[in-house]
Amino acid sequence: MTRFGKAVAVLSVAAAASVIAPMNAYAAEYGCTGSLIDTYKVYSSVPNHLSTIRLYYNSSTGYNCAANVKTAYYSQFKHETYIQMYNEDWAEDNNRPGYNIDEDGGKYQYYAGPVKVYGKGKCIGVFARTFYYDEMGQKSAGGHCG
Repeated sequence: MTRFGKAVAVLSVAAAASVIAPMNAYAAEYGCTGSLIDTYKVYSSVPNHLSTIRLYYNSSTGYNCAANVKTAYYSQFKHETYIQMYNEDWAEDNNRPGYNIDEDGGKYQYYAGPVKVYGKGKCIGVFARTFYYDEMGQKSAGGHCG
């Protein structure tokens, strides 16, 4: 086999392996690691689907992570986008950012976040708000307990 033939064979095997191999469950997405465990759509009153909350859990660290990701149409422009995540300890001790409460907001084009809180053995909740000119959508979700 020629050097060129060997190179083609190696590249063919590598390409086939990349198609067959499953995606890494802990690949970073929107700054979050772990597995995607849920999504929640954020609608305005019109109703328009403005964004989606993407919720992750990393079993090796015990942390939940979330981002409020704008849909394709609404990510053409920068508008106020906000996300907050909290665990059940938040009401008792709200002075621990990044452990039991975390939030992010601003005039973002694509997404707000990531926000992270410790979730192992705790229940967590998320809240998101997305604006588009005079439209506003918000979503609150809880009930993820681990």
